[in-house]
Amino acid sequence: MNVCPHDNWESYSYSTDNGPVIVGFHTESNKVEQSKYPLCARVLITIKAPNHNGGPSNDEAQILWDMEDRLVELLNAKNVPCLLLGRLTHSGTRELVFQVADYAPFRPPVGLWMGEHDDYETDVSEHDGWDFFFESVWPSETSWELITDRRVVDNLVKSGSDPSKPHSLEFVFRGDPEGLQQMQAVLAAKDYSLLELSAEESRLVMARSMPLDVGAIFRESLSHREECLRLNIEYDGWGASVQS
Repeated sequence: MNVCPHDNWESYSYSTDNGPVIVGFHTESNKVEQSKYPLCARVLITIKAPNHNGGPSNDEAQILWDMEDRLVELLNAKNVPCLLLGRLTHSGTRELVFQVADYAPFRPPVGLWMGEHDDYETDVSEHDGWDFFFESVWPSETSWELITDRRVVDNLVKSGSDPSKPHSLEFVFRGDPEGLQQMQAVLAAKDYSLLELSAEESRLVMARSMPLDVGAIFRESLSHREECLRLNIEYDGWGASVQS
């Protein structure tokens, strides 16, 4: 398989002056031997009827998925050495972001695909290196925090939690005792309760009752990371028991 399949993909979004950008990315992209795929090719599809966020309607979304699958099929049929690692949707455009070993075998299947979809405006933008991928596709540390928080919430909901009900969220911190004690004081002032403070394990666990609102939890996580930087300790995420 020369093009990454649909498993091991995640999504997030960020904002630009031109509006939101919805990003899908392969979660193991950072494990790719970059020297084998030194070229970047962005396959651009103009969305016919973009919504207010610049993305497709439900009906057109399926057409774009089918177009992507067909392109992957053509590239795999010719055993083209390339990897589909990212997908951007923004400002009325869908971008498929490939890292490519050599443009020569890549271009003919893409040209055939473009001919099969001449009812859509399509284009290809080619670049050297991985700069575009890491600047526009791969998540920042902040975006990873949001992804991680969403994964925990999704797992709780799949396990039977009612996201609207209050859950006791247990936030974990690690570091030297002095820093942990200061963190305990900071969070106690925000109505967090102490569950554990262990000097031997260099571990602090503080709890707060909250519904499973990803946005609200994400804001707490960002606040914790900022405070941990100040105190030179580590924020180690959160967990909760299922509340049905």
